[in-house]
Amino acid sequence: MKLIKGEIISNKKIGEGLYKMTIFSPYIIKHSLPGQFVNIKCSSESTIDPLLRRPFSIHDIEPDFKVFSILYVLKGTGTKYLSKLSSGDIADFIGPLGNGITLQENENNNFLLIGGGIGVAPLFFLAKTLSAAGKNVFFAAGFKDNNFLLFEKMLQGLKISYEIYSENGTHGKKGMITDLVIERADDFKKYDIYCCGPINMYKVLQNIFSLKSIKAKALFEEIMACGIGVCKGCVMKFKNGKDGYIYKTICKDGPLFDLMEAIFE
Repeated sequence: MKLIKGEIISNKKIGEGLYKMTIFSPYIIKHSLPGQFVNIKCSSESTIDPLLRRPFSIHDIEPDFKVFSILYVLKGTGTKYLSKLSSGDIADFIGPLGNGITLQENENNNFLLIGGGIGVAPLFFLAKTLSAAGKNVFFAAGFKDNNFLLFEKMLQGLKISYEIYSENGTHGKKGMITDLVIERADDFKKYDIYCCGPINMYKVLQNIFSLKSIKAKALFEEIMACGIGVCKGCVMKFKNGKDGYIYKTICKDGPLFDLMEAIFE
């Protein structure tokens, strides 16, 4: 983990309120793993609004060019500031943060990745890594509409199996991505499963997998301040033993957790 300033190579709008920013950083390329994130300063030197940095998952890395990318959705002051930055501007960030996903200890050859909305961002980095390692990858992605059409082109470039659902039927099949999981749950029993998306998606997946005795891991997102576990601003409740529970920080203890251990309230 390091405080870094990197030149922005590109900052493109790829959907309605959806952006992809590419930043030059040999350090991130060398030290990052799928699932990790960076905390970016989203204000100019002349202002402190917003005061806190914003966390963004590492979406992709391109070692040959020493660049990494993030995907972000235009929501508030911080992301509005980011959307105004151009090629040649400097990004101020800390990273890589969080515990990444390592593959050395895993001998499984089959992987199911389930992404909902902007949750597909970190899973793309994972899919790319798994594909390069010769793994069999199935990417299940769910969106509200057709705003992520360009993301499908990214998946096609990986040459992996995938299925896309949209709630209004304008992109892929009509329905929720959990519909696919319900339909094919038995097919994925011997897969290593990684998810990233909204809490409501996690609740449904947790119910599906618990009924089938299937294990799954999930990348969680919370509002973060420090990004290193000091402020305790991103704590979440998890099971601890048979009847107990414990609070863990998403930034330092995660963002990867056992989905079946999460307690949603």
